[in-house]
Amino acid sequence: MAVEQNKEVVRRQFQLVSDGDAEGAAALYSPSSLNHGKKVDRGSLGMVLKSVVSLEEKFTVHEMIGEGDWVACRVTVTGRNITQPTVPIDGGIHAVAEPTGKEYTFQHMHLFKVVNGQIVEHWANRDDLGAARQLGLDLKPSTNSTV
Repeated sequence: MAVEQNKEVVRRQFQLVSDGDAEGAAALYSPSSLNHGKKVDRGSLGMVLKSVVSLEEKFTVHEMIGEGDWVACRVTVTGRNITQPTVPIDGGIHAVAEPTGKEYTFQHMHLFKVVNGQIVEHWANRDDLGAARQLGLDLKPSTNSTV
């Protein structure tokens, strides 16, 4: 599959999540794929994406680069802390306190491998700390640390 077609699969995935269609986005993944190095199926990916949708997270893609089967992109994500998702996302920041209703914006970097029109591998790096600060979470070092 051509690089531009792979990039379109990734764009479509972000658009479907932004539109609230977690199941449609999950359908773009292969029946068995890797997410952060862990084997997952569409059902478990769908649960993760439903958690993203439950926070009304919207993705704006700024840059996208493709080579071979790989697509890398930088995105800005905006959302609202309105629920505690059933699957912890964003580093689990929504699970440590009651929802505040506050909006947040943070940066993500994503790397996807797309084979035959399906995402077979996904990696991401997010500014969870920046999002947590926007939500007013108390981010002091643990006193139990031995380091």
